[in-house]
Amino acid sequence: MNKLTKFISSLVFIAIICSVGAKVWAEDSTYYQNKQNEAIQNSQETQQQIDSVEGEIDGVLQEVANLNSSILEYEGQIQQLNQQLTELEQSITQKEEELTEKRQMLENRLVAMYMEKEPTFLDVVLSGNLMNFISNQDMIKQIASYDNKLIIEVEELKNSLENEKLQVENVKAEKEEKSRELQTLKQEKEEKVANLTEEQKELEAKLSEYKSQAEQYAELERQAIAKEEAARKAAAAKNSSSSSGSSNSYSGSSAGVVSAPYTGGKLGWPCPSSSRITSPYGYRILFGVRDFHTGIDIGATTGSNICAAESGTVILANYGWNGGYGNYIIINHGNGITTRYAHASQLYVSAGQTVSKGQVIAAVGTTGNSTGPHLHFEVRVNGSHTNPLNYL
Repeated sequence: MNKLTKFISSLVFIAIICSVGAKVWAEDSTYYQNKQNEAIQNSQETQQQIDSVEGEIDGVLQEVANLNSSILEYEGQIQQLNQQLTELEQSITQKEEELTEKRQMLENRLVAMYMEKEPTFLDVVLSGNLMNFISNQDMIKQIASYDNKLIIEVEELKNSLENEKLQVENVKAEKEEKSRELQTLKQEKEEKVANLTEEQKELEAKLSEYKSQAEQYAELERQAIAKEEAARKAAAAKNSSSSSGSSNSYSGSSAGVVSAPYTGGKLGWPCPSSSRITSPYGYRILFGVRDFHTGIDIGATTGSNICAAESGTVILANYGWNGGYGNYIIINHGNGITTRYAHASQLYVSAGQTVSKGQVIAAVGTTGNSTGPHLHFEVRVNGSHTNPLNYL
């Protein structure tokens, strides 16, 4: 076997080893990235549940406040009815006393008339007082009739007051029953708030757990990427050593397996058709929730090209929700630098594949947690997100 044949065989062997190694490395980092995405997705879902519970608590508290207002209104009405009943009772008592007095006066007059000795006809004729007698008798009858009429009027007024009192008592009973119903409903609402608050605490504990898991998997991902980088450098060094002395120099990236180490420099703009940043890096409000935006959003039409910002190896190319990223790609550029391209409609590369700077790797879309067609672009250093504009 001549030297050229041996050299070519060595290259093929190294390419196979590096290809298998790239897949293993990609699987390691992909596993942790998927677990991190799962934890992030759980966090987002839990946060949505917390927001829903908080909204429900606010609604129930408003209902409690409305019930308090209604209860106070009923209590005020009951207090007025009590005052009205007191006044009616006083009026009835007064009318009863007046009625008793009128009856006594009439009784006394009737007794006096009965007890009075009536004169004989002869006495009246002889005394010449017949007209006086007739006049006195008519007057007594008129007085008795008038007093009797007053007694009837007083009694009717007393009965009217008693009927009014009964009606007021009925209204008061209805108000008191309604007030008790509102008190019961208020108690039920307060118990619901207490239960929702407990549910909120449990969800917040779960959220804390999911965030902790996401951080742990992010750290494991950083460690996996560091191991991948070390393995790539070792493979590149071995490849360089094997190809030394030959006029045909070997390049890992040109072989389609090992990417050249990232040396700094400017990354290429990942979406050539648009330079419009619709959401910058940093804190923002999304769907009513304040969160930290870990990259930049570049607004573009669906299907627009997404290009690799630098040469490197694809370590993840996933379809699905993926913790809100949707269909997305991660490329490792060496020296701990990775870039992410999210919300794509189509992916044109797969894990383990080597790509060149400016190569079309995907198409703009609106998959995952997205409000419209755009590219979410991230730059990470040793797994930690940073402002992409510092590298573009």
